Amino acid sequence: MLPQSLSSAGRLSTGRLMLFALPALPAAALSFPIGAYLPPYYAERMGVDLATIGLIFMLARLWDIFTDPLMGSLTDRTKSSWGRRKPWIVAAAPILLLGTYLLFFPSASPSIAMLLIALFITYLGYTMLTITQLAWAADLGQTYDERSRLQGGVLLASIAGLLTAMLLPAIVEVGAVDPARARVEALGWYVLALTIPAIAIAVWAAPTGNASAHRESKFTDAMRRLFMRPEFRRLLAADFIQGIAGGMLLSGFVFTMDSYLDLGNRAGLLLLAFMASGLVFVPLWGIVAKRLGKSMTIMWSSLFTIPFVAALFFVTPGSLSGALLAIIGFGSTMGVWIFLTRAIVADIDELERRQSGFIQTGSAFALVTLSTKLGQAAAVGIGFWIYSEIGFVPGAIEQIDGVPLRMAFLTFTPPILGHLAIAAIMFAHPDDRHRLAMTPDITA
Repeated sequence: MLPQSLSSAGRLSTGRLMLFALPALPAAALSFPIGAYLPPYYAERMGVDLATIGLIFMLARLWDIFTDPLMGSLTDRTKSSWGRRKPWIVAAAPILLLGTYLLFFPSASPSIAMLLIALFITYLGYTMLTITQLAWAADLGQTYDERSRLQGGVLLASIAGLLTAMLLPAIVEVGAVDPARARVEALGWYVLALTIPAIAIAVWAAPTGNASAHRESKFTDAMRRLFMRPEFRRLLAADFIQGIAGGMLLSGFVFTMDSYLDLGNRAGLLLLAFMASGLVFVPLWGIVAKRLGKSMTIMWSSLFTIPFVAALFFVTPGSLSGALLAIIGFGSTMGVWIFLTRAIVADIDELERRQSGFIQTGSAFALVTLSTKLGQAAAVGIGFWIYSEIGFVPGAIEQIDGVPLRMAFLTFTPPILGHLAIAAIMFAHPDDRHRLAMTPDITA
């Protein structure tokens, strides 16, 4: 018998999907300042350079190498009256709250040890929340198109969280004695206030998900089965590439807007336009995916993106309109990779479950999110080190000749190369809709 909140066609109603997606709001609002605001904030308060801070944040992110696989395996193997996922997303709340408080409200002179502890706790809570929600969405999706719709709903909530994380600092920093501290603490309070209500509403609104017969296995066995699939290996490689490209873009965006395009005071507006464009276009790309399929939609959207990113090299310094046009075009595809690859992971997991009878949803999403995180960590750690090596000085009125162009190259070239690689990988991806239609379920 289907849960009451699913239709007879196995479809979560739009209203309940919006409520189910709510935990992505605080998760996204947390992830943005970790990449954009916290590194320079801690660099100033600890009196260390950006290269050192980048290394600290990168090392803390390596904690996910252990926590992500563990979390994925635990959610797959959990048995409770709440199902596999709900207990873990509830357990994430107090850990995330503690980490957020320690990270966003440090002492006047925080130590490296305290920063690492705060990052470890925060990353653990973030991992528990995000992997559990992605796997739970895959459990709820019973058809090829429904899996895209559910992952798209989670992405829309994430973008809304990112938009809030950009707007809130712009509001509180006006007239603040210490604008950097005001930005960080406002975002900390936002995450603290929203986490428990968002998780509680999602747990109430959505059913436990697919409870079909399956066999459980250890993470190592699940990993072996997944890695036997060449399409999954290619997806992991592409996700790592996307993590590096996105991480280099995020870490260098504000610096490049200031030094290369002379739009430092408009960087927040440009980031806001980027995210808003993604929010508007995600539903349209979902419609395209229904007609072309997920992999082909990703391929064409990646190719569509490249000219807009390349155009940023040629925008006249100080031209807000030119930068906005390029950024809006670039942002229109920003969510395609995220929600459609997650839907593809759910499709691959469903194929494996039908063929072997094993469940490895959490493990599959753990591997994919880990590949993204490692790419982003590498981008932050390596990126800040390169910025120091080329002579870039944050906040300087004048940069050394040639440095602004090098910053633009380091910021815009990775997304161009990344989208080219992703387009090639997705071109080789098989038609999952057809494969699912032709694969019988041995557990039926």
